[in-house]
Amino acid sequence: MPQYPVIQFLVRHGHRFAIAVALLPAAAGVTAAFSGGGLLYGLAGIIASAVLYVIMKSYVELVAIIADMLLPK
Repeated sequence: MPQYPVIQFLVRHGHRFAIAVALLPAAAGVTAAFSGGGLLYGLAGIIASAVLYVIMKSYVELVAIIADMLLPK
């Protein structure tokens, strides 16, 4: 069993993971906008996606730095 499987996953697939997580609020906002919620929900979802992408990308990079410096190879 590998040690630290989540950290290894984030180091390998972090960029794709950040994109996938960031697309969730955009999809929810666009779905809400088209189901009668109004254009504001779609716009809020897209803005939340951009903010969440920056947050997730910085988290993934931080995990990669920590894994590179502290975990044995």
